[in-house]
Amino acid sequence: MATAVLLPKLDEAMTKGRIVKWMKQDGEQVKKGEALLEVETEKVTFEIEAEESGILKIVVGEGEEVPIKTVVAYILQPGEKAPEAPKAPEPVAAVKKEAAVEASTVAVSVEVPETLERAGGRIKASPSAKKIAREHNINLAVVRATGPGGRIVRADVLRAVEEGKVGAAQPVREELALAEEEITSLSSMREVIACHMIESFQTPHFYLTVEVDGQELVKTRTQLIPLIESKIGIRLTITDLLIKIVAKALEDNPSVNCAYADGSVKLFRRIDIGLVTSVEGGLIVPIIRRANKMSLAEISQDRAELAQRARDGKLSLGEMRGSTFTISNMGMFGVDQISAILQPPEAAILAVGRLADKAVVRDGQVVIRPIMTMTLSIDHRVLDGVIGAQFLQSLKNYIESPVSVIV
Repeated sequence: MATAVLLPKLDEAMTKGRIVKWMKQDGEQVKKGEALLEVETEKVTFEIEAEESGILKIVVGEGEEVPIKTVVAYILQPGEKAPEAPKAPEPVAAVKKEAAVEASTVAVSVEVPETLERAGGRIKASPSAKKIAREHNINLAVVRATGPGGRIVRADVLRAVEEGKVGAAQPVREELALAEEEITSLSSMREVIACHMIESFQTPHFYLTVEVDGQELVKTRTQLIPLIESKIGIRLTITDLLIKIVAKALEDNPSVNCAYADGSVKLFRRIDIGLVTSVEGGLIVPIIRRANKMSLAEISQDRAELAQRARDGKLSLGEMRGSTFTISNMGMFGVDQISAILQPPEAAILAVGRLADKAVVRDGQVVIRPIMTMTLSIDHRVLDGVIGAQFLQSLKNYIESPVSVIV
């Protein structure tokens, strides 16, 4: 009996998936447990394996996006014919692409008058020509000039009226603008990001910002780089230190480690820190699990491995879901300050800017220090300013004296 290969529903949020690649060819013999295809859903690319051995009959081609539980292929036994698959809705991506191509085709096919080349410069016209143009709603940019020195005369405008060029200039300009536009469909990742951003902005945010002296943080990293590298072969980063320090600050301020949940506050006993990571086509948030229980070397190794899998599109859903607090570090991109929006349902997210030398006063003297700006975004439904300020104060103290956390 033919075995249907369905697009599975991996979690409650998943509604559709895009076929990225078939790893077996149509009509090819497959074995149970072999990888059949790669599917992109939200921010993850995952493989679907064959549940039975047999001959593969592909129903949905590469690049198509279909709803969950859609039949994408059949596995047939010798002599079997594939049943007629239920007709799935036309792929979203295909509809958008077709619309974009159609719009582009219409725009490009517009005939552009030669006289439009003068639209950006000064147009010379006689007073009577201008008067007739105003009366008939003629844009002089589309009128062919026959007067001396390229001047538009009365006869030129009358000829334009007879040729039906009334009001023609504005549509032509709009169509020219369309011809220079490109419309592409959103990837699954960007669609999910868009939905999450809308959800997040419905949450009442407020922001708290502090400047922190990063001199000791830089010194500590410099001292620990060779030690960590000799242990795990990975270069220690400022982000690794921040993860460790944030986890400690959350232990000291457990009320920040929470989420809004249907009129209630959910307090997390675990500290799972999400790290906003840039990948091709968008952002992804891999999670450092139980960060408060990990050594600095373990955090560094976990962070490096997760970041690499994120760039390769190989993270599992479990590695991206269930964080209790998130860090967005834009310092490596030269950003001084950023106010991040929340990652629902988390109640707070920390945005970190770059370490930049600034003149500050220490013991009555003006000195140069590497200063870092941090902004805490907070869900005002469950947290107040005092709680956020206390958390930032803990964070500031640990950053300016990191040895107390590392040792």
